[in-house]
Amino acid sequence: MKAISATAALAVTLPALLLVAAAPADGQAQEEGLVDRVVAVVGDSAILLSEIIREEQQMLAGGVALPPEESPQRDTIRRTILDDLIRVQLILQAAARDTLLKVNEERVDESLQRLMEEVEGRFPNRQEFERLLMEDGMSVQSFREMRREQLRQQQLQALYLQRYAGEGAVEVPDDEMRAFFEANKGSLQQRPATVTFKQVMMAAAPSDSAQAAARARIEELLERLRAGEDFAELATLFSEDPASAAAGGSLGWFRRGQMTSAFEKAAFALPEGVISDVVESEYGFHVIRVDRIRLAERQARHILIRPAMGYADIARSRQLAEDIASRAQSEDFDALIDAYHDGAISDSATLTTRQVAEELPAAYIGALGQRQAGEIVGPIQFTYGAREHFAVLKILEVREAGEYRYEDLKESIRATLIDRKRLETLVGGLRARTYVEIKGR
Repeated sequence: MKAISATAALAVTLPALLLVAAAPADGQAQEEGLVDRVVAVVGDSAILLSEIIREEQQMLAGGVALPPEESPQRDTIRRTILDDLIRVQLILQAAARDTLLKVNEERVDESLQRLMEEVEGRFPNRQEFERLLMEDGMSVQSFREMRREQLRQQQLQALYLQRYAGEGAVEVPDDEMRAFFEANKGSLQQRPATVTFKQVMMAAAPSDSAQAAARARIEELLERLRAGEDFAELATLFSEDPASAAAGGSLGWFRRGQMTSAFEKAAFALPEGVISDVVESEYGFHVIRVDRIRLAERQARHILIRPAMGYADIARSRQLAEDIASRAQSEDFDALIDAYHDGAISDSATLTTRQVAEELPAAYIGALGQRQAGEIVGPIQFTYGAREHFAVLKILEVREAGEYRYEDLKESIRATLIDRKRLETLVGGLRARTYVEIKGR
């Protein structure tokens, strides 16, 4: 499940802390010849006052109210910004020396293309975009080159942190977590009303004969593929995945966590160009071919054959769900979860209404209104992955909207502080081995 979203309001996470400060000065390096001067030297790199001013301007643009110029509070903010910029330089320089870290230039180009489309989309036309760049002394090409270098630096930092910042056990005492919560709780928004529940979720099951017919059909297609017929052509003609069939079964690039578990396990075990055996998932039966591999990504095609599902199959599954709801009134609900919950649909049997809004169908929202702890709800019927599903819920807790409690955020705070301690240890070691000089104001 996803971490509680209020974590973002408590602290800057490890990657964000570094990436937000990674951008070099954006064209106007000087302000009437007075702004740019060296405020720190890190190894063979200089940090300029204009970089700190740029970060302040970004904070103002983001709605942050800064203290007055020349005030002690403003000096504190500038020192914090400078510390962040020094961290970035220490990590970039260490990453550049590490021959094991290789930037994926193709992925950088893909990210750059998306970024350029997003930036240009904010302007009414290309001419207005170019005009504003010219006012900053830049062309579209120089803007692209600057952004590309930023993206390379971001990827290099991320690779370095993945390799080195997660090492070693870190203990975070409870009193330290509580102190962090107390210091930051004033910045939290109000916690929304929530309902926490357990569930038994299951898909409507096709008949044995429908399963057998679908498997026989996919095995026939697999034989034709192995006999040399074109994969894309057969996928276009026969695949029952409408999203990919028109593209010859192409699924594009994907990473772990984006596909259903059975499909993912098979796809990431295949070498390039090899056709899989029959793979069964909750969607039906697949054959898969991985066309390209790059690091943690795969580009693949598949053909999907779904077992036919009739009204009688759905009615049989609904009757089973109704029986489970009836038994839940007197039987142990955890035992019913163990016996009937389909983990391929939802990997957790305990959820809140916030997770429902992010991950599960809208049918849940209506069913969970005005409920009390201990109630059995359902069966709820909904469509997921082109199949009908049923869920039976047991309400565990109902909470009205209000302030966050320490217990609500404890694990998220722990993760944040562990990341922070690991970063401090890593940067402290780099700083001890690198020449760092902070110039006077």
